[in-house]
Amino acid sequence: MSAAPAPSPAPPTRARRALWRGLGAAALLLLAVALGLVAVFFYWSRAALPQTEGERRLAGLAQPVTVRRDGLGVPHISAASVRDAVRAQGFVTAQDRLWQMDVLRRRALGQLAEVLGEPLLRVDREIRTLGLNRAAAEALGLLAADDVALLQAYAEGVNAFIEAHALPLEFRVLRYRPRPWKPSDTLAVGKLLAHDLAQGWEGEVMRADLQRRLPPDVFDLLHPARFPDDRILFGRDEGPAAPGAAVETAVGSNNWVVSGAHTASGRPLLANDPHLGLGIPSIWTAVHLRAPGLEVAGVTLPGAPGVILGRNRRVAWGCTNVHDDNADLVAIEVDPGRPDHYRTPAGWERFRTVDEPILVRRGALAASWDSVSHPVNLTRWGPVLEVGGRRYALRLAMLEKAVEVPAFLGLDRASNWEEFRRAVSLFPGPSQNFVYADVDGHIGWYSAGRVPLRRPGDGAVPYAPTAPDADWTGFIPFADLPHVLDPPSGRIVTANNRLVGTDYPYRLTRGVVGPWRAAAIFERLEAREGWTTDDMVRLQAERLSLPHRALAQALRTAAGRRRDDAAWAEVARELDGFDGRLEPDSRAAALVVAAFRSLGERVIGPRVASAPNPRALRRRTAAIERLVRERPAQWLPAGVPDWDAVLLDAWRAAEEELGRKLGRDRAGWTLARLNDVRVRHPLSRALWILGPVLDPPPLALGGSVTSPNVLGLTPAGVVEGPSMRFVANLADPDDTRLVNFMGQSGHAASPHYDDQLAAWVAVGTHRLPFTEEAVARATRHTLRLVP
Repeated sequence: MSAAPAPSPAPPTRARRALWRGLGAAALLLLAVALGLVAVFFYWSRAALPQTEGERRLAGLAQPVTVRRDGLGVPHISAASVRDAVRAQGFVTAQDRLWQMDVLRRRALGQLAEVLGEPLLRVDREIRTLGLNRAAAEALGLLAADDVALLQAYAEGVNAFIEAHALPLEFRVLRYRPRPWKPSDTLAVGKLLAHDLAQGWEGEVMRADLQRRLPPDVFDLLHPARFPDDRILFGRDEGPAAPGAAVETAVGSNNWVVSGAHTASGRPLLANDPHLGLGIPSIWTAVHLRAPGLEVAGVTLPGAPGVILGRNRRVAWGCTNVHDDNADLVAIEVDPGRPDHYRTPAGWERFRTVDEPILVRRGALAASWDSVSHPVNLTRWGPVLEVGGRRYALRLAMLEKAVEVPAFLGLDRASNWEEFRRAVSLFPGPSQNFVYADVDGHIGWYSAGRVPLRRPGDGAVPYAPTAPDADWTGFIPFADLPHVLDPPSGRIVTANNRLVGTDYPYRLTRGVVGPWRAAAIFERLEAREGWTTDDMVRLQAERLSLPHRALAQALRTAAGRRRDDAAWAEVARELDGFDGRLEPDSRAAALVVAAFRSLGERVIGPRVASAPNPRALRRRTAAIERLVRERPAQWLPAGVPDWDAVLLDAWRAAEEELGRKLGRDRAGWTLARLNDVRVRHPLSRALWILGPVLDPPPLALGGSVTSPNVLGLTPAGVVEGPSMRFVANLADPDDTRLVNFMGQSGHAASPHYDDQLAAWVAVGTHRLPFTEEAVARATRHTLRLVP
C-alpha cells in the first residue's frame, strides 16, 4: 500500500497575516525612531562644534592671541605672554574636550554618581576613601604664586567657553551642566593619572596570601626576580636579586633614545608611546604653545596646562612607568572596647574621621538626588580601606604633599640636561623613566620620583600594626636615583622593565614588567645604523614577542625530532616562516598565542587551583616562558611522558579553541579575529542607540602585552594599548611625529573625532609642525582671541 501524500501546508490565516504586518510596522517604527534619535544626537554634536575662524573675545587676556589649527585640528597657540597662552589653552581645550574634562574631574573628585547614578557610587566611595580630592586641595596650597596664577588663567579660559557656548552632546543627553573649572580641578586630574599609574599596592595582600598558600617552587616560578633578557642601564648584577613580582599588564609604556652616532642625521632621535586603557576620546590632547620664554609642543591631559610629553626647540622627553614601590599597607587592629581607636607601635590612637557626602542621582536622567554619607577613617599612615576582605591603612607617597605641575612646567622650558634634571627633581611620582635628548647631541635617562626610605622592612607585604618598620624615614635622595647621561652604547631603552642592577643600595620597585618589550626594541636598534624618523615610527609598529617566539622555536625543534609523525608535520607546516611577530592577519600567531595560554592552563593550572584568582596565575607570561625555556622534569603533568608531549597537547588545545571561537575553516583563523578589539564611548555602553554615533568599528589589531606594539584585553573588557605615539628628531623640529588614538576632538560630528584612527591602527604617523614657517603651511583655520 502506498503512503498517503503529506497534507499541503494550510494557507496563512487572516489573523496570522495581520500579526506579521503589525510586527513589520512596529519594526519600521522602531527603526524610524532610532534613526530619528541618531539624527538628533548628531545635530546636538554639530551644535557644539568649536569656532575656529574669525575673532572672539576672551576676557582676561592682556594681548590678542592667535589660534591656528592644522589639518588634524591641533591648535597652535601664539601669545604675547605665557599667561595669555595658557588662558587660551584652557579655552581651546574646552572647545574640544569639555565633557571629557568634566568626567576626569568627577572621577578624581568622586562625583560620578551625581550624574550617572547609583551604579557609580562604589567608584566614588573608593576615590573619596583614597582622598584624591583632599590631596589636590593640599597641593594647591603648596604651589608658588606664579604657578597658581597660571592654573587660574587656564581655569578662566575653560569657564569662558562654558559660559558662552552650546554644551557638547553628552551634557544634553545626561541633562546637566558642568560646574566652573577651578585650579584645584587641574591638580585633581593630575592626581587621577598618578593614581592609575600607582596601582599595584593591592598586590601586597595577594603576594602575602600566595606565600602562605603555595609551595616555594610554585611561588618562585610565578614571581621571578631576574630574567635572561634583562638589560640593565644602571649599576651591575652582583649577587642575588631581591624577591620580585613580575607585573602582568599592558598598562606601561615604551620609550627609547639613540644618539647621533646611530642616526642618519647625526643628531639624536627620541620615541615614546605610553600604554594606557584606550578610551573615547583619547586621554591625551595635542597642543603647541608659543610665547616669550616658552615654545613647546606635544600632548597633555585635558584639564592640564602646558605639555606633559613632547619637545621644545632644544630638548625632547618621554616617560614610562617605573612601577616603583611608593606605597605600604598596614593591617588595622581596632580596640574592642573603643571602636574609634586603632593600634600603633606607640599604643592606641584615635581615628581622625572626615565625612565625604556623595550626591547620587536617583535615576539615569532624574532631576533629583540623594546625599549619601561616606565617613573616612584616617590614621597616622593614611586612609583606612578594605583589600581582600581585610582593613588596612594605606600610605601612598602621591597623597603626601605631592605636586606634579611644577615639574612639567619646568620641562616645557628646559634647554639642557641641568635644567631637565632640575625639572624632574620636582616630580613627586609615581616614579617615571624620563628619557632625554637635546640638539647638542646629548641623550640621557632619569628615574625620577619620590621613593620611600624604609626601616628594615621592605614593604613587599602588609605590615603588622605594631611594626615600627611601617614608618618611613624619608625618600631616596634625588642625586642617588638611577640616571645615565651619554652612555657609551648611545642607546637607552625603557619599557617598565628592570633597569637597575642588584648592587643598587635602595629598594626601588616591588615588581616590574618582564624585559621582553625592551629586549625586542634593543634587538632591532642594535641590528643596524643610520636610523631615521620614519624608521623609529616603524619600530613602534614592532610586534615581535620573545616569549611566543621561544614557544614557536620549541615546537619547531620538537617537530624536527619527529619528522615522520603526521601531527608534528602539521605543526611544522603551520609555523613555517613564523618569526615571533604577532601580526593581525597571521594564523600562526593566533595558534601560538592560544597554545601559549593552553600550556599555562595545563602545567601551572593544577598547581594554583586553590589560590585566589587562579586564572590570572596560570596565564603568567614569565612562568610559562621559563617552563618553555628550561623544560623542568618536576613540572611535567601527571601521566605525560615528556615536554614534547606537553607542547603537542597545548597545540591541539589551541586548534580546538580557534575552531570553537572562529569556526572550522582555518582560513579565518587570524590573530585579529581572536583578539576581537572593540573600544566604546562611555555613553554607548549605557545607551546602545548611541553606538553608531560614538563608537569606532571593531579594530583589527595584533600584538600582545609582550610585544613593543602592545595590546592587552582586561577581564572587564578594557582595551589597553598605545594611547599615542610620539617621535622627535633633534635635527629638525618640523620632523616631529605624533599620532593620537581616535583624534583631537571629542565631538562625534567633528571631522577630527576619529581622523587619526586609521593611522593609529596601521601605526602610521603625522607631522606636528613646529617652526613658524611649517605652522603657516599647515594652517587650515585661524581664530583670533582678543581681550
